[in-house]
Amino acid sequence: MKILFVNEIGGLWGGVEQNILLAIRGLSERGHACHLFCERLSDRGVELFTDVCVTVSSREQGHSIKELVEKIRPQVIYAHKIDSAGELLSAGETLRTVRMVHDHDLYCPRRHKYYVHNRHICRHAAGLICYADLAFLERGTSGSFRYVSIRRHRTVMKEHRSLDLLIAGSRYMVDQLVLNGFSRQQIALLPPAVMFTDTRVTAVQQTKRILYVGQLIRGKGVDLLLDALQKCSPEISLDIVGTGNDEGMLKERVFDGPLKDRVVFHGWVDHEQLIEMYDQAMCSVVPSRWPEPFGMVGLEAMLRKRPVIGFAVGGIPDWLKDRVTGYLVPAADTAMMAEKITRLTSDPALCRVMGEAGWKSVHEHFDFTAYIDRLEHLLEGST
Repeated sequence: MKILFVNEIGGLWGGVEQNILLAIRGLSERGHACHLFCERLSDRGVELFTDVCVTVSSREQGHSIKELVEKIRPQVIYAHKIDSAGELLSAGETLRTVRMVHDHDLYCPRRHKYYVHNRHICRHAAGLICYADLAFLERGTSGSFRYVSIRRHRTVMKEHRSLDLLIAGSRYMVDQLVLNGFSRQQIALLPPAVMFTDTRVTAVQQTKRILYVGQLIRGKGVDLLLDALQKCSPEISLDIVGTGNDEGMLKERVFDGPLKDRVVFHGWVDHEQLIEMYDQAMCSVVPSRWPEPFGMVGLEAMLRKRPVIGFAVGGIPDWLKDRVTGYLVPAADTAMMAEKITRLTSDPALCRVMGEAGWKSVHEHFDFTAYIDRLEHLLEGST
């Protein structure tokens, strides 16, 4: 099978590009011919795609999807982050068209599925409610605002209803697509997967340390985690791994308040350092304010046999089993989050039991080989 991957960025940028690279590797190993078209090239990681014998083409280089289709004659177009489905549909009438929906961009003009005025999760379809929440205004990197057409957003959704298949990574995303008018028969559920390694795991010790890994942006809820930590015993400390737009605000709050000796900001760390930080922690916390499309960081923690505490939003309940692999907490309930943090950091034995259950759950439900099996069938049009 010849497959044309389509994405906004070529190379490595974030989780989407990592998913594409792993999928290409898995499918190429099974004899499928994979090609990649993108709007623009990243300044890093493009060579990783060519290392697996993938032809990388971009609009920056003067190429178009239709030209590539005429050149390589693929059986299926597999799209990821794209602005519109129109070009995919016009590339060839006999082509199978599939899109992986990685986040909320397709059905939410504001992209993060919570209201800007009160930060509560939006439970409505895209429409008039978006105007009431001023979703037609988007803040740029310079702080200025630009207009975003909600009507065009709904037009793009309508285009996507003509694709052969949409793939979503969590039950929450499937439900959101249905809420926005997509047929459930057009949608396939395919959770992300991880490639297992034989890295030795260090057993949980009584360190009183908890760990957050992720971007430091409003939707990730690190401010909510700090609220919860203030309600915990002063013995409990927090390691924060990541950077983002809210980093300055979060650091100012920590350094100017009662948490200054309990929180350490590490920035981004390499893989080996991150493993060491998981091994020093008793549990990992996912305090997301926005409904996570899935939440891969939870699987990473469970592979290190660390229980996870997370708000029960978005796709998190798909992989976090309450009182089995950690604790699910009602959205933004910082008092209960503090209670669960205290519970785990006071009981290393419980952490070990939950950590072992999490490790087994990841291996049972998120195996990479099974993921490629299912993806292969979906791209071919099999059930």
